[in-house]
Amino acid sequence: MTNQTSTTKEKKPMTLSTKILIGLFSGIALGLFLGEYAGHLEIVGDAFIGLLQMTVLPYIVFSLIVNIGRLSLEEGRKLITQGIKFLSLLLAIGIAVVMILPFAFPEWKSANFFSTSFVTPPPEVDFLKLYIPSNPFFSLAESKVPAVVLFSILVGIGVMQINGKDKEILLNSLDAFNKALNQVNKLVVKLTPAGVFAIAASTAGTMTLDELGKMQAYLLTYLVAVLILTFWVLPMLITACTPFKYKDVFKFTKATLITIFATGKIIVVLPQLIEDLKSLYAEYNLDTDENKAGTDILMPLAYPFPNLGTLAIFVFVPFAAWFVGNPITISNTPMFIGATLLSSFVAPVTGIPFMLDLLEIPKDMFQLFVVSTVFTDRVRVVLGAMHLITLTILTLSSTNGFFKLRKRKITMGVAVTVILFIVTLVPLRLFLSYSLKDVYQNDKVIANMQLIHKLVPFKVLPSASPNPTKLLKYESILERIKRRGIVRVGFYEDEIPFSYFNARGELVGFGIDMAHELGSALDVEIEFVPITVGHMPEELKNDNFDIVMSDIFMSSQYSAELSFSKPYLDVTMALVVRDQADQYKTFDKASEVSSFTIGYFERKDVAQKFLNYFPQAKAVRLDSVNQFFNQTDSLKLDGLLTSAERGAALTLLHPEYQIANPLPYKITLPLAYPVGNKDENMANFVTNWIEVNKKDGTITRFYDYWILGNDHLRKEEHWSVIKDVLHWVD
Repeated sequence: MTNQTSTTKEKKPMTLSTKILIGLFSGIALGLFLGEYAGHLEIVGDAFIGLLQMTVLPYIVFSLIVNIGRLSLEEGRKLITQGIKFLSLLLAIGIAVVMILPFAFPEWKSANFFSTSFVTPPPEVDFLKLYIPSNPFFSLAESKVPAVVLFSILVGIGVMQINGKDKEILLNSLDAFNKALNQVNKLVVKLTPAGVFAIAASTAGTMTLDELGKMQAYLLTYLVAVLILTFWVLPMLITACTPFKYKDVFKFTKATLITIFATGKIIVVLPQLIEDLKSLYAEYNLDTDENKAGTDILMPLAYPFPNLGTLAIFVFVPFAAWFVGNPITISNTPMFIGATLLSSFVAPVTGIPFMLDLLEIPKDMFQLFVVSTVFTDRVRVVLGAMHLITLTILTLSSTNGFFKLRKRKITMGVAVTVILFIVTLVPLRLFLSYSLKDVYQNDKVIANMQLIHKLVPFKVLPSASPNPTKLLKYESILERIKRRGIVRVGFYEDEIPFSYFNARGELVGFGIDMAHELGSALDVEIEFVPITVGHMPEELKNDNFDIVMSDIFMSSQYSAELSFSKPYLDVTMALVVRDQADQYKTFDKASEVSSFTIGYFERKDVAQKFLNYFPQAKAVRLDSVNQFFNQTDSLKLDGLLTSAERGAALTLLHPEYQIANPLPYKITLPLAYPVGNKDENMANFVTNWIEVNKKDGTITRFYDYWILGNDHLRKEEHWSVIKDVLHWVD
């Protein structure tokens, strides 16, 4: 019995990577089972992310200071010079790849509901605070990653110049603190299976098929980059500049690379990676003391610096910009490149949120990134390890005399690299174009939106006509409404999202929901009367309707003709232009356009306000917005003048267009309700009614739903087993 027990193999404890995979798949399964109910686990995932980020910046600061400070000026100058040269080369390759990969993202229809960011001026980027650590503690507290990195490098260089016991005491103390941070990080890493479980469950439960479909664009492009860089570009550089052969590079490192892939970490096998390189040197009789010592110094020193694995993963930032329909512009490209280089000094969990914030990309995209890291982190560290191998070999070969550039091999290698990227990215773009061709759904969303206010009895008249019940002598509009039990509401038939017919032929919109609220407040029925385009003031004076509840701009001219309530909403003047028409995004660029023509709907006085800023422009009155979107040879228009709020809704139906503000500043247009018969009593009643609806949140609710699309997004249903299969919940 004892012998049997002694020979029984003890069960190996489950590895962390296995636990993480179990957490991932269990989380996905729970998310699919519970659907939106799993969204409550998001707070657990956010807490885990916060713990992961907690030690990153302090660790990087002290790690950089210690590793740079341990080099002496005499021994390290040549090594550092050559190391910086080859690190710069590798990072240049990485930046080139990050800039090339987005070409795999296909053009696709993308438009969104109006966002208040259009009228909110973007925060100015303070490049001094971003890059210059004038107050290092502020840079740390505000996660100004580039400034923190620069501070650490400069302090490390300063420590290099200190001699004697003080230097050793300082470095040993910082090293001990770094070890303490490592221990804290190890404790947090133990929570990774639970954190990944929570993130995967909340994401799988709330992510739409649209989002899942577009995530493949990022995962596939990043995988292509890793495979080409790891198994071709970097080994090709080694074989073209040193005596080492391709097969031998992997012969001595493949076991360690597999271990790195399994553990998802480089640092845990860094000593083994160093031994692998020493074995490679021995195979070629290059195992000199200089090469061995150089490897012992260089690889740990290079570890905290950016590597190609970390740099290439920043392709998630242009992916996120593409994902939300706002690709990185040419003008933002230099800032993106510079910030990416310095942000790659830190872990992606710190660098990616910083980059998203810098480029004004929604921060909730980071949740998608975290979920994707379960896959990308494993291939990222393999590329990172290959980067360290390449950097170490090239630096030591140049420093110790066995570097030999073979131009023919380099030329052939560059040509093959170009071919590899072409034959992978072009088919990938075609595949993504096909798989994402039906992803865009926002046109169907707005076309199928329904009223959210409880309906009062109503009917929609086919055409404009005067009120059949005439006003009695001295009778006000409000008194007639109560006597008749009906309020007549004028509306434009094609004023999306304020008043329009949805795909079911129902009259809907912000103004129509407000009309039902008005009918409810008055306890009367509603007659919706269509307005004849170009004749609203006359029809209002002819008693066709008691009140107009489409988006009517209040102006000095209209105020002289009609009686208005006080404004219920302020909107912003904007142009609807083609997606490629970036010349209308700023006043300076629009002013340089020699001539252009805009269309406007009814309001010549509003169009004139716009033309005052652009004397070279012309304006043409339109009877319908369809004239703009379906232009003929006889009518060529560069933009449609409207409000940004309405323009955004129009781009949902026409995603090849965008809204732009070419004016030197924001021009606000107040929306108000004109009332019939210049009736001040009716105007005062409507003003008070508007004030009540502002206070009780009704107008905000309608604005969120019809203008921002928020109510729709919150109510969007997600498939789940508990709801769609078991039918345990509605």
